Amino acid sequence: MRDSLPLQWSSVFAVAIVFCQLAAGATGSTTPTPLEALDQALLHDILEAYTTHQPSICNSSVTGPATSFSFNWPDTNPDSNWYDTFIPFEEKTFQAIMSHTDDTPGDIDRSWSIRVGTGGNIYSHYAPGLHGETMPPQKHAYSPWIDEVQQSVAVNTVLNKNDDFSQYCPVYSDTDKSTCKPYFIHQAGAYQEDAPYTDVPFISPSLARHCEGNSCAFASWGTSAHVATPFTSPIMYVNKYTNCGDGIIEHTQMIHNFADPSNPASTTTNVDQTYFNVGWGGVRSSSLPYALEPDPTAGTLSYDDVNDVDYLPICKWGSDGASAGRGQRKELNQLGGYTSFVADGLLVNQTSTPIQTWCRKDTDPTCADVNTCMVATCTDADIANGYTRIELKVPANSSPNCIKHVVWNGLISLQCNMRDLGFGKSFPFLSSSEPCAPWTNIGFYNSITGEGVDVAFVRHWSFSPNNRRVYFAVYETDEQAAKDLVNGIFNNVGNSNPLPIEIRPTSNVPEVPAGYDPSSLPAFTYVYGKGPQYGDGVDGRSRRRLGSTEQGTHARDYTVFTINWYGSSRLEAGSTYTNRAYMIASDLGSVETTAGALVSETFADEMGPELYSPRTVNIYRSGAANFVVVAAAAAQGTSTSCASSGASLVCSGTSTPKSGNVPFFYVTCGTSTYLGPDPYHFTPSFGGSFPGHGTITNPVRSYLCDGQDTSIRPTWKMMGFFDASNVGCASLVATTDMTHDDTVCDAVASSSPSKNPTSSPSKMPTSQPSKSPISTSSPSQGPTKTPSNSPTDAPSSSPSKTPTRQPSKSPISTSSPSQGPSKQPSNSPTDAPSSSPSKMPTRQPSKSPISTSSPSQGPSKQPSNSPTD
Repeated sequence: MRDSLPLQWSSVFAVAIVFCQLAAGATGSTTPTPLEALDQALLHDILEAYTTHQPSICNSSVTGPATSFSFNWPDTNPDSNWYDTFIPFEEKTFQAIMSHTDDTPGDIDRSWSIRVGTGGNIYSHYAPGLHGETMPPQKHAYSPWIDEVQQSVAVNTVLNKNDDFSQYCPVYSDTDKSTCKPYFIHQAGAYQEDAPYTDVPFISPSLARHCEGNSCAFASWGTSAHVATPFTSPIMYVNKYTNCGDGIIEHTQMIHNFADPSNPASTTTNVDQTYFNVGWGGVRSSSLPYALEPDPTAGTLSYDDVNDVDYLPICKWGSDGASAGRGQRKELNQLGGYTSFVADGLLVNQTSTPIQTWCRKDTDPTCADVNTCMVATCTDADIANGYTRIELKVPANSSPNCIKHVVWNGLISLQCNMRDLGFGKSFPFLSSSEPCAPWTNIGFYNSITGEGVDVAFVRHWSFSPNNRRVYFAVYETDEQAAKDLVNGIFNNVGNSNPLPIEIRPTSNVPEVPAGYDPSSLPAFTYVYGKGPQYGDGVDGRSRRRLGSTEQGTHARDYTVFTINWYGSSRLEAGSTYTNRAYMIASDLGSVETTAGALVSETFADEMGPELYSPRTVNIYRSGAANFVVVAAAAAQGTSTSCASSGASLVCSGTSTPKSGNVPFFYVTCGTSTYLGPDPYHFTPSFGGSFPGHGTITNPVRSYLCDGQDTSIRPTWKMMGFFDASNVGCASLVATTDMTHDDTVCDAVASSSPSKNPTSSPSKMPTSQPSKSPISTSSPSQGPTKTPSNSPTDAPSSSPSKTPTRQPSKSPISTSSPSQGPSKQPSNSPTDAPSSSPSKMPTRQPSKSPISTSSPSQGPSKQPSNSPTD
C-alpha cells in the first residue's frame, strides 16, 4: 500500500533534548551537528509553541520509514544539469539533503530529493521517476543558487529605491530612482555584485537546523540581496519540510522580524517589512513548460481535451496584466488554490499569430544610424509610407554560407546570409513563436522543398547594413553538423531567383494522435490555498504571479512563480508571519484529487510574541569566558540542570520570541567570538549600529570580518531569546571572546576527597583517601581502590582484595592464621611462629628469637643478628 496522505491531525510531540536524535524508521546522518539539542528545542518551539498553531496533517509513523536525510555533502547531482560555471559553488551552498523513497510496485514513482541551502531554502528538487530536476539551471548572471530557487523575500517598500533618502542613493534625480539602492532581504543569499568580496557567493547563514522522523527544519538570517548595501537586515527565516508521502512536501515558512521594539532605532521606516514573496520560486521551463490551474468555482482541472485545457498563458515576467488572460496576476480568493506545471507532451489547441521580423524606418532608408534605424514592429500603413520589413531569403545562386557565431548554452549559434543588405541592429531574442506561450517553437522552412529546421533562439534578425547575416541557434551541439544542416536545407546554388524562407510555429499538431492520454505526464504542483486569512486575521492581501524568462536551452530556462503578501501587509519589530503550503511531484492525472484535498489545509497567520508559550533556555558560565546554553528538556519546561559545580547560571531566556527578549547570536570570525544580540558585531564599521543602517559611502558588509583577510567569513548560531538589559546577560555581551564549550556543565571528578561523607557511596572513587575517616554503620559496598590512612577498629568480615600499603598500627589477634602470606612483614613479631614458613623473610630479625623444635625448612636469605643455640 502506498504511504498515502493521511488527512488527519498528528499529535504534537514534546521534544526531548537528546543529541542527534533520529526517529525510528528514518535514516539520517550519524555525524553530530553542533548545538543539536538546542537547535531541536528552538526550532520545535518557534514552529509550534504558539496558541494558533495548526499541527501537521502528515503522519510521521507512515512516512518516517520512507524519509532519509543527511547533513553530509553528497556531491553534485550530474542529472540536475546545472550551469557549469556555478557548479563549484554548490558545496558551499549545501546544508542538507532530504529524500522520499516511493517503492510502490507498478505505480508512478513519486520519489524526490530536495537539497537545502544554508539559508534553509530549497535550491534543488529532483524527481528521478518523473521530470528530473525541477529548479532552473542557475544560468543567471551573478546569482548562483540565490535567486532562481524556492525562498522567501521581505521588502521594506519605504526604503526600497526611495530618493527621499539621499544617503542611500549614489546619484539620483526626480525622474530616475533606479540608482537608489534596492531593499530586498533574500532568504537564499546575495548577488555577486560586490567584487572582490562576493566573488565567492555569500549564501545566507544557517542559525539552526534539525531533522528527525519525516521532517527537517531550518532557521537562517536573511541577507540583503543587492550588495554592497547601506541596509541592515532584521529578518530571520524559519522553514520546515515534512514528507507527507505520495510525492507531497508540506512546507511551513516563517518570517520573524527580530529588531528590538524598545530600541529607538527600530522605527517603522528602519525595520518594518511591507511586501513579501511567500515564497518566490518556479520551475525549469524546458522540463515543465505548461502551467495549469483548476476552475475556481468547480475545482475541476481539464487537460485531456485539446480544445478545453485549463492552461495559463505564460507571458514574459512583468507582462502579467489583463492582456495575459488567465495568466494575469490574481488574488488568491479568485483562484482554485493551486498551480500545476506539466511536462512536454500536453496538446493545447490555440491560434498562433504570424511571427514578424523587425522593420527599417522610412526616415533612415540606408540605416546610416544602425542603433536607431530599426523598430520591432510596423503596420501595413507604415510599410505603405516607406517602412521596410526584413524578409528572410537566400540570394540567387548562393548558399547561406553559415559560419559559427557563438556557442550559446551548449548549442551552436550561427550567422547565415539570409536577408537583404541595408538593415541595422535588431534585438528580438526570440525563443518561442508566441510571446505568452513559451512552449511553442520557431521553424525556418524552405518555401520550395518544404524542408525546415527548428530554431532554438533568434538573437538578431539583422545587425549591420553591410552584410546579410541573420543570427540564430539550432538544436545542434557540433559546429560542423549545425552548419551542414542549415546550408543543406537552404542551398540555393543553381537557382537564378532568391529562395524565400518561411518563418512558422512548429508546435502545431494537425490532429490529435490516436490514444492520446496526457494523464501520465509528470507534473509539479504548488498548493497555496485561497487565502481566507488575508484581511481576516492577517492584514493585507495575497496574490499569485507567474512569468517567463523565455523557455528552452537558453540563458535562464526559468518560469517564475510566486505568492505575494502585499497591500497593507506589515511585519513590525518582534512580529512573526507564518504560512503553510504544499509542493507535489506526481502525474497529471492525480493532481486534481491530491492537490484539491490540500487546498483547505493551507493557512497563514501573523502573531506577536504574546502568543508563544516557550520553554526556558539558560546560559551557564564557567571561568572567564566559557559558556554553554541549555534548554529545558520538555516543551514549556521551566528548569534546566548543570552538573558542574564550577559553572554558574548567569542568564535566563526563552526558546521563542518574548516581549523584552531578543535573539542572542554566537558569532565567530576566525578565532574571535562574540555572544549577544548584535549579528553585525564583527562587521566593518558602517557608521551606525543595528537595527540602524549605514550609508551609500559606508556600506554594510556582514560577510566580512573587520580587520581580517577577506577569505575569512563569519559564522552565526542562534542561542535563544534573552533580555539584553539583564545584568547577567549583559555581562556575557560585554565579555570579549565568549567561547561556547559543550563541557561546561559536565560533572567533573574531584581532585580531593569530600570533607564530609555522602549519604550514599560515590560512583567514582576519589583520587586521595579521606583525611578524617568516618565510621559507617556497615562496610563499603565495594572495596576502595586505595587503603585508608588510619586503621579500622575491627577487622573486615572478609579479607581485603587489595592489601593495605601500611601495616596496622594496633594489630589484632585472629582466631586463625591469614589465608595468604603478607606481602610485607609485620612491624612487630608474633607471639608464636607461623604454621608455615614465610615466603618472604622479615626485614629485621626477631627482637626475642624463639627456639623451634626443628630446624628451618630452608636456609634464611639474610643471616640472623644473633646466633641460634
